[in-house]
Amino acid sequence: MKIISFGVNNFRGIGGGIDNNTVEFNKSNTIFLLGQNNAGKSSFLKAYEFFYKNSAPTVEDIYRMNSEHVIEFELVVQLDDYDFQKDSIANKREGLRKWLNPENMLKIKRSLKPKAGAKITFEKAENFTWDYQDNGWVAKNYGGIGLDTVFQAALPTPIFIKAMPTEAEAEAIINEILKQKATAHLEDKERQELKEAQAKIQELQNKLYNPVSIQSYKDEVNKYFQSLFPNTKIELTEKDKSKWTENSIGKSFSIHFEHNNMGERDVNIPTNHDRIGHGAVRSAIFSLLLLKDVAEEFERLENRKDYIVLFEEPELFLHPKLMKQLRSLIYKVSESDTPYQVLCASHSPQMIDITKEKSSLVRMIKTSEGTRLFQINDEFLKESKDIRTKDELKQEMNEVLRFNPFICESFYADEVILIEGPTEEIILRGYLNEVQTSKDIFVVNCGTVNNIPFFQKIFSRFNIKYHVICDSDAAEIMARDIYGFIPFETGIQKSIYQQFKLDQEKESYSCGLFQVNIPTFEPAHQCGDISQNLRYPQDYLVNDGKPYNANLYWKNVLHPNLEKEDVNNVPIIKFLKNIVAHN
Repeated sequence: MKIISFGVNNFRGIGGGIDNNTVEFNKSNTIFLLGQNNAGKSSFLKAYEFFYKNSAPTVEDIYRMNSEHVIEFELVVQLDDYDFQKDSIANKREGLRKWLNPENMLKIKRSLKPKAGAKITFEKAENFTWDYQDNGWVAKNYGGIGLDTVFQAALPTPIFIKAMPTEAEAEAIINEILKQKATAHLEDKERQELKEAQAKIQELQNKLYNPVSIQSYKDEVNKYFQSLFPNTKIELTEKDKSKWTENSIGKSFSIHFEHNNMGERDVNIPTNHDRIGHGAVRSAIFSLLLLKDVAEEFERLENRKDYIVLFEEPELFLHPKLMKQLRSLIYKVSESDTPYQVLCASHSPQMIDITKEKSSLVRMIKTSEGTRLFQINDEFLKESKDIRTKDELKQEMNEVLRFNPFICESFYADEVILIEGPTEEIILRGYLNEVQTSKDIFVVNCGTVNNIPFFQKIFSRFNIKYHVICDSDAAEIMARDIYGFIPFETGIQKSIYQQFKLDQEKESYSCGLFQVNIPTFEPAHQCGDISQNLRYPQDYLVNDGKPYNANLYWKNVLHPNLEKEDVNNVPIIKFLKNIVAHN
């Protein structure tokens, strides 16, 4: 089974409707959830685990703790042939057909309605299934169409890696992984033997936890973990060897860490959980997900996903260098041939790689009406750049990032200014560092004017207000339209204008300003409307290069005169003040 989409409403910090709070997993195996503090990112991560475990809600689980808010979860999953082989589903296969579309998509919803009173309680959970024939929800609380045992066994298992896991939580994750992997290939006969004869448990344990397999697993895990921490090794120690119940057939493992010095174990350094940095512990957990050798012990169906990893701020406690290496591991874990989908909540631009195939970015914002999600993936990026293949996309995006390696930081801003190159960037950043504004404005150097339409599409999709400052070059200047924009009919400026017009007409999006240097920056800042002492000096045109001269223009000409009234006639200053004042 694989998650196609998951929506949440009125759960903890998330409200405003299912449609506004749904993440699409269909074309993405790795998703980064971005947003300000308290936007609801951790709530979304916890939501799937809450849904999967069929947890009992409390008043704290209700959005704004308002008894009029009904908690809702909506999940779309895709079943495969392996799912239909499960005991809980196999004998219901034909009965389920009418609830599946031709691609074996199943859409289910769960509602938890509070009952108002002196103490808020909840009515019995209601489970619904989407009827693809009649296009409507049907109440289904019997037969596993909702969240009882039939589909519980088939849903992707959540693995939650919290910001500061305890030793017990780390070991619980490890043992869940090993147990699931160990039992995944058992046949029905062996399962029956376990139920009928406790005497065979030791024999079956040896089958499940083959020492060669476990050693191979540890070697593979340490290969990745030691790429982050070369002098530390993960070691697993079996415990509770004789433990047996009908519901718990597996062994249990503890985790500790060995330090190495010149290839030899250093026995003088503590190895227990609380003596190791949180960054190492969390990276160890994630390395444990790279179960390539174990996963290959049984045949896998292509694109099947047995787990969803919910990773809370993976960048915490890590050096920037290690952060980048962990980012690579995160994307590797969720490749098509692994059993994982990954959803990370992050504050770090360094964790994002927009060149990766089957990856998504989701921006989460909080408004007066609730929360909203805005998502882009590699398919959207390909369409925006008008390219076809993943290799072309990777090449194009790498070129963009080479011009500005901090471009991902802009995805955390409230507003951005899109510019052509370093001349405007130097002056704009200097101004914004010097003059305090109430706005969170980020300057995006697009590298070339030709990239501006691409970034317009990204920021409008993310619901981030963008402004553009560019040159008119040779494009004809025409009378402004009803929005105050110059309606260019030639050159790349035509594409910029057309995208502005599309975004201006969106009801739910606040578009910014389109401001133009005529014909380019230097002559525009030498015109007669500008006081002589504020004009771009003529001798800057022949000396040392544009970025250097832009810095001189800011440092020697504009900055000392910011308090003067006539500085407002300087185009770049006027453009910036217009942006700051724009609602």
